[in-house]
Amino acid sequence: MMKNALTGQLLIASPQIDDTRFANSVILICKHDSHSAMGLIINQKVSNLDLDSLTSQLDIGTPLFNGDVPIHYGGPVEKSRGIVLHSKDHMIPESMLIGDVAAMTANIRIISEIAEGHGPSEFIIALGHASWTAGQLEKEIKDNCWITMPYAHDLVFSCLSRNQWQDCYSRLGIATEHMSSSIGHA
Repeated sequence: MMKNALTGQLLIASPQIDDTRFANSVILICKHDSHSAMGLIINQKVSNLDLDSLTSQLDIGTPLFNGDVPIHYGGPVEKSRGIVLHSKDHMIPESMLIGDVAAMTANIRIISEIAEGHGPSEFIIALGHASWTAGQLEKEIKDNCWITMPYAHDLVFSCLSRNQWQDCYSRLGIATEHMSSSIGHA
């Protein structure tokens, strides 16, 4: 696979994935190369944690804006590490572009700026991330654990139904209720 082949793509868990940490997950691939892959689950929220609670725990003051925004579960790796997936309209030196579709920042400063109302216009604050070693993600895709699809802004940042997993399959024209419960190759 060529360098950065899946960067900026969406990874959708197959209905029969056997790892419960990723059941019904939609992941934005933030980095993918021949050495590793890293992504953020964008459709799972941390129970009872919003920006107001997070800023209190981080001791960065009460948010003036966005206090009720939920915090997402970004994946099972480094679950206490905060990463902000966001639009490219607000970058700080620590921000990293995700292809040409979005950016991500793992710095407390951007959380403060969001709480103060002068951060990026669109964002998902996540704790943790998903990662794969060299060749692991490619093998999981080949084994039908994941389906990939091109980035879709509305499915990442503005999904009104908030069931991004089902919405991704619908966008691909796949009815999950008609999919086989066993994984295999024809």
